[in-house]
Amino acid sequence: MAMKKILIPLLCGLLLIACFDDENIHADYVEYGRAYDTTSSDPVLKYISQYYYKYGKILITDPDTADYMFNFQMKNKVRMVEPRQDQEHLVEALTFLKELFLNGYNDQVKKELFPYAIIMADSIYDWGNEKYVNMYTASSYVAFLVNDEMLNKNEEEKVELSMEWNNTFLNYCMDKIGWTVPEEFYLYSNEEYGKRENWWIPSEGATEKDTADINIVWEKGYPKGKWDWQYSGSEKEWGYSLASSREGYLEQFFDFLFTTPQETIDQAIADHEKLRKAHDVLDQALKEDFGIDYRTMIYKAKK
Repeated sequence: MAMKKILIPLLCGLLLIACFDDENIHADYVEYGRAYDTTSSDPVLKYISQYYYKYGKILITDPDTADYMFNFQMKNKVRMVEPRQDQEHLVEALTFLKELFLNGYNDQVKKELFPYAIIMADSIYDWGNEKYVNMYTASSYVAFLVNDEMLNKNEEEKVELSMEWNNTFLNYCMDKIGWTVPEEFYLYSNEEYGKRENWWIPSEGATEKDTADINIVWEKGYPKGKWDWQYSGSEKEWGYSLASSREGYLEQFFDFLFTTPQETIDQAIADHEKLRKAHDVLDQALKEDFGIDYRTMIYKAKK
C-alpha cells in the first residue's frame, strides 16, 4: 500500500520548499521572523534550516505563545518555557531529540506525517489537565521537553522515554489520518471483544498478590493484561482484565510494542500463535503504510 499523503503544510504560501543537498544553499529571513541559513557555522541553526528546506516544516528552539497557544479558532491549553539559548545547551538538546525521536523516521514520514512544527521546550504545562508533561500534541505541532533533567537521564531511562514519545506520536498520527489496521489483525468483532469470557481470565483461588503467569494472556492473543478483580456471584475473583474493544486492543498492542523489551516480544510471539499473527499483521501494516519499523524507531542504549 502506498503511504497516505495526509498532511498539508500550513501557510504554504509563505514556505520556500526545496530538497537540501550540499550544492543547494539557502539563507533567508522568512516573514514570521526566523532566519534560516543552511551554511551557518552554528550547528543548531544549520540543522533546523536543513529541516525547513528539506521537509517544508519548522523546528522551533525558541517558542513563544504565538507558536503554540493559538490554533486558528482554538486556544491550546498549554504553557511553555523556551530552552536556555546558549549554543552548548541547544546542541545537546537537539542531539537528545534526534537520538530519541527524530532519527527513527525516514524522510518520507517526516514530509508526509510529521506535524507542521516540532517544538523544543524547557517546561511544558498542560493546564487543561493541570500537570507538567514531557510531550504535548496539538493539531499543527508536537512539543518535546528537553530541559536539564531530561538530558541527564541515564541510558535505561532514555530508552523508556524514547518508547513513550514514539508510542504517543504514533497514536497521534493514527488519530490525525483515521488510519485503520487490516481486519485480520483483530481476534473478534467489537461485540465479541465486549463479552466477559473474552476480556476476563479468572485465576481460581488467586489473591491480589498472586499474579498469574502472563503467558495465559498471550496464549489468548492479547498483548497485555491488568491484574484485577471482578465479582463472581458474591465473591471477589482475581484474574487478568483484557481489552474489551477493538480500539482498546490496538492501543494495548502499541503499548506492548513500545514498552516491552524486544527479547520479551520475540519470545512471546514465538510461543503463542494468536499473538504472533496479530503482531505480524500490525508490523507489516506499519512498514507498508508508514515506512516505519517499531524495532528501529527506539533509542538504543549506549554501552
